[in-house]
Amino acid sequence: MNRSLITAILLLPLLAWGQMKPTASLLPEESRTRLQQLGDSLRKYDHFENFDRHGWMVIEKVTKTPFGTYSSKYGIINDKGQTVLPCEYSCIRFQDHSDLIMVAKNSLSAGFMNRQLEWVIPPEFSESLWCDLETDNLFSHGMIVVEDSSSKYGVVDSFGNEVLPCRYQWLEIAGPDLYVINEDKAGVINQNGDTVIPFVYKYLRFLGNNSFEARKQGQCGVISTSGREILPFVYESILACDKGLYSVSQNGKWGVVDSLGNVVIPLKYETQHIWFVRGMDLVEMGGLYMNNGMDRDDPEKCKLLNKNGEVLIQGYDASIPGKSGERIAVLFYNEDRDATCEIYDRNGKKLDAFDEFSFDGIDWVNDVTMIPVKRNGKWGFVNRDFELIVPCQYDGQAHGGHGYGTVTTLDKQQMLIEETGDTLVTGPYRWICPSVNGWFQVETISTDSYDWEGLSGFIDRYGNCTFTETAEPGRKVLMNQDLIDDDENLVPFADMLPEFPGGPDSLHAYLARTIQYPQDARDKGVSGTVLAEFVVEKDGHVREVTIKVPLFPSCDEEVVRVLQQMPLWKPATNQGQPIRCFFAVPVTFRNDTSLEGGD
Repeated sequence: MNRSLITAILLLPLLAWGQMKPTASLLPEESRTRLQQLGDSLRKYDHFENFDRHGWMVIEKVTKTPFGTYSSKYGIINDKGQTVLPCEYSCIRFQDHSDLIMVAKNSLSAGFMNRQLEWVIPPEFSESLWCDLETDNLFSHGMIVVEDSSSKYGVVDSFGNEVLPCRYQWLEIAGPDLYVINEDKAGVINQNGDTVIPFVYKYLRFLGNNSFEARKQGQCGVISTSGREILPFVYESILACDKGLYSVSQNGKWGVVDSLGNVVIPLKYETQHIWFVRGMDLVEMGGLYMNNGMDRDDPEKCKLLNKNGEVLIQGYDASIPGKSGERIAVLFYNEDRDATCEIYDRNGKKLDAFDEFSFDGIDWVNDVTMIPVKRNGKWGFVNRDFELIVPCQYDGQAHGGHGYGTVTTLDKQQMLIEETGDTLVTGPYRWICPSVNGWFQVETISTDSYDWEGLSGFIDRYGNCTFTETAEPGRKVLMNQDLIDDDENLVPFADMLPEFPGGPDSLHAYLARTIQYPQDARDKGVSGTVLAEFVVEKDGHVREVTIKVPLFPSCDEEVVRVLQQMPLWKPATNQGQPIRCFFAVPVTFRNDTSLEGGD
């Protein structure tokens, strides 16, 4: 039976094109044949991600269990649509900086395979450390922190050899043979378990530059990797370091000191935002804190100082360093969060040769090479040294990336543009992501009045695509029939999501007092998060509870039991009319017998 519903939480493919450029394009006929093969395979699955750099893709298959719930299993196919790993695993993740693949059989049995599908690190560890999409820190120094079923931590290298046994409450890899242990007291050991820094500190945190932030007797200092004191224990906090300089606080005020404790920038600032501008020998104090598109206001505007403590620029909200280290862009935000931009050199001199640009906000990511800018209401792109590379000639919206930028025009056409200014792909797509073989992953948009998601597939620059043979790119095509109602009509988008009686806080309180930690899970020390999804009907009843991310059988069953007994919700609406809608809820079980839940 078709279900008339929409989804409140969308699990879109990971837009990882910041690190990916298409490989050499296939010839037109070969590309068309390969895309047809891929499309035939993709239609067997419920969801899929983009290809990794080796041309492998994680795919998801959703099945209904005998208990009426739903279960997701993951596998891998290649760019010919051939099965590499069957859909038998609870989690699969490719690594950004390693060819190893994290594969989990269940929440307590995860390891790493090589590209020959051999277990390099056997599936004997918890997946909780690895299933996060953030993978930059995995295999730091050729090693990885592992967690066993008793929530003890150890270290394994990329060949599967045990470096440190799983017997520590928590540890951090600080170097090739340095491991920070934070338990009742913090210290540092080597691979042989010998103490390098004695266990006399409240905690230790690796700062880089061969130094640690250390705390004892309520005060912070800095010690070297050999245990030598660099800064005395007279500070409240130490946040960052750069080339022998440290940002520190005393009496609630922040500044910068050198490795001898000499004050470089007076400790008089209210803000914790002290940013060492890499490659420019500059320090930014205060103002707007930017991080992956999120921001918050500190009490004062930014000041840019040199490392003699002299103020070069002040009164702005945020900054972006140029790639060459010779220029820096400073941003001035208005009440609508739009920004104007000025360019300065490393000595604080405004460069009049660079015309002023404006941003409707900036989606800043590390190593982006195409930055969207707007002049006279038109969008274009500058490079990392703020030189115009694509003229400001586009209406609509623009987004930057590594090697590519995208423009969404006013008539909902999406264009993928190279650094050269050439347009590679254009069409009525919701988004476009570079992939392998000169292909591009796209998602179509509906041609009706509702901005609802369509089919995710792949196209090439010749116009071939993975969609059905009769479907044109941009036409409403759906693989998942759950998105179509009983009359084969598209389901409208919710302008108001469903709500638990009393709101999110009440939902959290309901879950906390109602869910019981199963005894068998407690005995085994199980901890982690169950992600459940369900449908809120037009009348507010909860139906079709599905476990999207399982943890442990009895924990999963307990979450299903409690969600099925929830009181009536306030249903989702479209233009004031109630509609069916998916909703997702995470519930976290901790082995200290507490649990958390929320929306």
